[in-house]
Amino acid sequence: MNPHAAKPYHTADPIFMPLDEESSAPLDLPLDSLLDIPDYDPTWFNIDPEVYDDNNTNSCGFIPNLHIVDEVDRDRFKLTTETSSGTPVSMTGAMNSIDSMTGVTTDSNMWALGDQLRTSARITDEREHEMAYLIRHFTETLAPWLDLFDNDNHFQHIVPLRALGDALLRNAIAAVAAKQLGRVKGVKPFLGLQCQRPATMEIIGDALPIDWFYKAANYYDKAIAFSRMYLDALSGSLSQPASPNTQTTLSVANSDDLLVAVSIFSLYESLDNREVGWSQHLGGLKSLLTAIRTNQQEQSQLQSQITSGRKASFWNFARGDYQAAYINRRMTYLDTGDLALWRNCGLELQDNGALYAEPASIKGDSQHPQRTAQLVAHTLLWVVLGVTNYCALESGYSSAVQQVTWDRLTSQLDQWYSMLPGTFQPCARIRHIPFQQQVVVGNTNMQLTEVFFSIDSCAAALHLYHFARILLLLNKPRDQKGVSRLKAYREVSTDAIKHARAIISIALGRPHPAVRVEMLLPLYIAGGCLEIDDERRIVLQVMKAIGQDTGCSTEVTVRSLVDEWGWNQEPEGID
Repeated sequence: MNPHAAKPYHTADPIFMPLDEESSAPLDLPLDSLLDIPDYDPTWFNIDPEVYDDNNTNSCGFIPNLHIVDEVDRDRFKLTTETSSGTPVSMTGAMNSIDSMTGVTTDSNMWALGDQLRTSARITDEREHEMAYLIRHFTETLAPWLDLFDNDNHFQHIVPLRALGDALLRNAIAAVAAKQLGRVKGVKPFLGLQCQRPATMEIIGDALPIDWFYKAANYYDKAIAFSRMYLDALSGSLSQPASPNTQTTLSVANSDDLLVAVSIFSLYESLDNREVGWSQHLGGLKSLLTAIRTNQQEQSQLQSQITSGRKASFWNFARGDYQAAYINRRMTYLDTGDLALWRNCGLELQDNGALYAEPASIKGDSQHPQRTAQLVAHTLLWVVLGVTNYCALESGYSSAVQQVTWDRLTSQLDQWYSMLPGTFQPCARIRHIPFQQQVVVGNTNMQLTEVFFSIDSCAAALHLYHFARILLLLNKPRDQKGVSRLKAYREVSTDAIKHARAIISIALGRPHPAVRVEMLLPLYIAGGCLEIDDERRIVLQVMKAIGQDTGCSTEVTVRSLVDEWGWNQEPEGID
């Protein structure tokens, strides 16, 4: 195998060998000659992905129990010092491991170019190109998904800058970007005809295919390794007594980086399986949030305004929390009754049950439309978590308690919807006309429209509103005296279908991908309410299109809907 052909799968630094000017390998030295070099391990150039997946130490496993440090990270991974993010890192163990493996006497200049193959410069260039490509792809494509309810766009604007000096964030970003590229088969289309050629950092690869999944696993492995270092450093700083010193500042900065990284890890996992992806890290994220908050309270340092990174991570956590809780039929990690927590994160919840401090100013606010839209969207998320918890109530609860809870949540949704500002109105609406090959021509039962919103968070909030309404309707207490069960069922069915069509209309308007990936669970619930087969087919088409365009897995959800409808198989012609 040509060693240069393996570079797309290169995942680690070369094994260090004692080389002098006479014995240094030429740049294009044939593989047979390389095999004659003492201490050279040819398997390093040909690591099979299955071998990587079975290895629990580092990316390639050539140094047991030692995590890989990429060449791109070398200048920031310094000996017996701190990374630029403030996390203490000691390389004593790493140096000893390398000494025992290679017999090379190392000193403080162990990363010197004189100790590397001449291909190191080329590998470094390729890695820097690859990292630039992945960071840009994350910033342009994936960060908006995480910033859906964040006007500050922390993941899009700040996190890539933080990653310049933070190996944890840099590798986490590269991991999720590579994973998403793998799921869409590397497709990154340019919109329309362009007069200017794409920048070099927008293009990568040559004739050889790129195994993005393998690269993603490699970057993910390194990101997890760095996260463990941060956790060790942070756990030490949290145990320190309160004092106005540098350590306290470092603990806040590192905890923000960890929270951001865990949000990215959750997105990484959810690309394969949104049904369980968020569940992988929610427990750890909640523990980290609790630890930081408790520590600050004990030190009397709880600020009225939390950092932008922590706030952005919190609202991502809330979005993942309601989805994982509903899918797993459990209570949410976040306590909706802890009003102090939610107020600290920006809500205006009042003790008397009001959602806003000045309700009248919300509906008529024309001075700060985006800020108001964010507050309204965040408030709905809080209500949705409450609805999710209601659906998870154990059967042991009395019907009276369930009725009181149902009435309270219904009133909150009524209050929320009645005070919507003008920004939550669609700026374009037309009747949906399906393609002839997809739906039977002349179908008069079709009652779907296409709507488009100028603010993405407004579109996302409204589909969540209809989603919450459906959940309450489907879980309405049945103990209603004087009302026939058949009549009650028909009323629920009619209202549920109305809200289901509203969700589908938003999806048919093809909003921003950040909104589309958030719609998979609401679309599933909406599809379960439909009774017309043509409308059901449209739901399947929309869901599969979301999967193909964004890389988010939809196979399980589509199959579940087909089974729920009692269809023997998925209809033909649905791409």
